[in-house]
Amino acid sequence: MSAEHSDVPEAKLEEVWTEKWGAFHCYVQGDKEKHKKVCVTFHDIGLNHSAYLKLISQPVAHGLATKMCFVHINAPGQQDNAENLKDGYVYPTMQQLADEIPYILEQLGFQQDKKHDIIGLGEGAGSNVLLRFAITHPERMQALVLLECTATSASFAEWGQEKVAAWNMDKGMNKKVENYILWHHLGNHTKEKLDVVHEYQESLYKRMNAKNLHLFIDSFINRNNILDKLDAVKIPMLLITGSHSPHLKDVDKMWSHVHNKRLSNLLKAEDVAGDIKEEDPKKLVESMTYFLQGLGLISGISMTRLGRSASLGETSRMASIETMEDQDKPRPHLVRVGSQGGHE
Repeated sequence: MSAEHSDVPEAKLEEVWTEKWGAFHCYVQGDKEKHKKVCVTFHDIGLNHSAYLKLISQPVAHGLATKMCFVHINAPGQQDNAENLKDGYVYPTMQQLADEIPYILEQLGFQQDKKHDIIGLGEGAGSNVLLRFAITHPERMQALVLLECTATSASFAEWGQEKVAAWNMDKGMNKKVENYILWHHLGNHTKEKLDVVHEYQESLYKRMNAKNLHLFIDSFINRNNILDKLDAVKIPMLLITGSHSPHLKDVDKMWSHVHNKRLSNLLKAEDVAGDIKEEDPKKLVESMTYFLQGLGLISGISMTRLGRSASLGETSRMASIETMEDQDKPRPHLVRVGSQGGHE
């Protein structure tokens, strides 16, 4: 982290013990008492809280980092250098992970009666978990920023790839697992994203526990379809996917079921294969900031590049505003982010 951004708070480990699933290693970043806006993050398969720490430490995220308190939740056994989960451990389902979030937040000091505004930031499997939390506890969530979120069950092809990857995974990380994780995050564009590939290789072989990761992957692959529950969700959402993402069709399908399109947005990031926080963090942070400021959840962050013309083909959708009364209500602005980071 650069010295000029040294006021970005450090993350402090707080372990939350649950009766059913054991320990959740959480990292709290920011002042619990000072900030009433709390961003809860949940990671994807093959990653953990470190991905969000890296994102928030970058200069472009300085505004967000000083406006909110962040709570980074690690799924069981996914923290750095984790020991093997005990023999016979039954990994929680996506829904069971979501059901633990209220208890985790309470144990960390974010009780519902303290009127914290919760914003969810998830990716992949983590997006699915936070979406389920919003469905079952809509009163706790003010907005969702979901990267590469799928609300359907796994396809047969996805299920088959995971099973091939899992072969002999108990014996440690292997090339098949690496290839599956890289496909999940970058699709068929690994050759053009060698710097990102190297980041994943470092994480998989030096930080992640292969046996525990296998359990988390298996839980994600066996997720159930929750598309039919989205019609009742009125929480504003920013859905983000890459224009070359392997999950593009899944995100499109989810968008078609989003109820509150007036306050929600779908962003397809140009030239992004599926991991925008690694491939172009500036796009992610600026779009997220624009979205949250449009909702009135945060304010006072200077966005020098917003409002400029962007004609580089990036796709962003938002329902039109129909009445003058509606126009007076907070809403996210139309966001188009081109390959150079400009917005419209």
